[in-house]
Amino acid sequence: MDNDIDLTKLKYVLYARKSTDDPERQVRSVEDQIAECEHLAMRLGIHLVKPHIIEKKSAKRPGQRPLFKQMLNDIRKGVYDGIVAWNPDRLARNMKEGGEIIDMVDEDLIKDMRFVTHHFSKDANGKMLLGMAFVLSKQYSDKLSQDVTRGLHRKVEEGKSHIPKHGYIKDEEGLYRPDGRNFELICEAWAMRKEGTSLEQIEEYLDKEGYQRIIKTSGKPVKLTFKRLSDLFKDPFYYGLLIQGAKRIDLREVYEFKQAVTEADYNQIQQLFYNKTKPYRTRRLSFYPLKLMLKCSFCSSNMVIAPSTGSTKRYLNARCDNKFCSRKKKSIRMINVFNFIYDFLDKGLNFTVKDYNDYYKGMTTYSEAKQQKVQIEIHSKQAILRNVDIEVRERALKILDFEKSSTVRKINEDKIAELEDQKEQLKEQIAKLQQQIAEPEKDRLTLEEFLNLSKNAATVVKSGDASVKDQICRLIFLNFTVDEAKVASYQLKEPFTTLLKHHSLSFGRDLRKS
Repeated sequence: MDNDIDLTKLKYVLYARKSTDDPERQVRSVEDQIAECEHLAMRLGIHLVKPHIIEKKSAKRPGQRPLFKQMLNDIRKGVYDGIVAWNPDRLARNMKEGGEIIDMVDEDLIKDMRFVTHHFSKDANGKMLLGMAFVLSKQYSDKLSQDVTRGLHRKVEEGKSHIPKHGYIKDEEGLYRPDGRNFELICEAWAMRKEGTSLEQIEEYLDKEGYQRIIKTSGKPVKLTFKRLSDLFKDPFYYGLLIQGAKRIDLREVYEFKQAVTEADYNQIQQLFYNKTKPYRTRRLSFYPLKLMLKCSFCSSNMVIAPSTGSTKRYLNARCDNKFCSRKKKSIRMINVFNFIYDFLDKGLNFTVKDYNDYYKGMTTYSEAKQQKVQIEIHSKQAILRNVDIEVRERALKILDFEKSSTVRKINEDKIAELEDQKEQLKEQIAKLQQQIAEPEKDRLTLEEFLNLSKNAATVVKSGDASVKDQICRLIFLNFTVDEAKVASYQLKEPFTTLLKHHSLSFGRDLRKS
């Protein structure tokens, strides 16, 4: 069948792909692939149309390689007649794209293919062997994925992880070891947090002392920002408990792990700052928007949303009630916060069906990262719950020594009742977080909800009552950090955080996202 084709009259495209699948990179480098393919073309006397196509995306899943897709479209248009590649696994490691190539051979859109390591002929046997090559490539990729996953699980059990931690480096065996001065600064940060120091002050101190972790792959420095510190102070890794996926490994039992904070101090810090940020109670039945979404930029406390108390026209304010807070102006009018929100939304989210589909196709990595964060959040709240249990028990035992009419007994009984209420809140919060792990897709927006929100959020928030404003803002925003006059920084919810990054929109250039 090959004899019927005049190879010299066909236009071939050279396709090379960098291997992202083989952890030891035993597959030929891109440069080697190109050199061997060019040598093959010269030997066969076939014409390679330049430029060559060099792909860096994985072929494991379909639809992930834009250059591959463009190449097939160009073949359909007649730009190319055939393909030259080092091996069939460079073209596909999944059956959908492998089947698409064979279909194009059947339809005579691909008139010929040449490989350095595989003989292809355009007949029944040739197509069968090509299909088998794609099947074997998929089997190799799937098995490798299983082996890598198994290896990662084994490494985690040995106290090894690919996740970098501030203040630590990994030694030759992959174990976490103190990173010199950086480790000392992380220990100091935990000590400061135990004393009640705000995240802003700790961030400023670490920056002044020159703390930074260098990313090995890029050489870029990473500083500890307000947001990163918030996550760090919930992570039990720093007393020796490594959480990765569903696994919890006590590093103190695996090797001589150097703690940045004791477990007792970690638990105390969780409770100390939970008490500062837990939902406040209000005697009024009125609904006020953005409750628990505003944080003071000076002390990180949740701000109280309430109307002004003056005798003239009343305004809705956000107020910091932390008596130790250093801010001079304790409150800010909520209109300033909403003006920021209106301005943000007026510029438009402007997302499309393609944005929605692209985002949820890539949800695996995000879901894993989110799951990791939720697991750490669960552990933090479980630590608080244990401390509350201990305090309830100690107070209950102490009041036995006092008469029922005693003031001390009455105060402790009231405190126990408050702690019991706090326990119930914690249990509810833990249950919700565990539900997120069990059903990660539960909070996913439908396509219709996503597009309506993208298009109409600004109009709805501006015209809606307090309840509507609150509901829409909670779909888009996670929180706001507020100084004495304006919104100083903000955090978006997913998928909006990722999508806005991809769109490279410059909302609030003078604002720092926490």
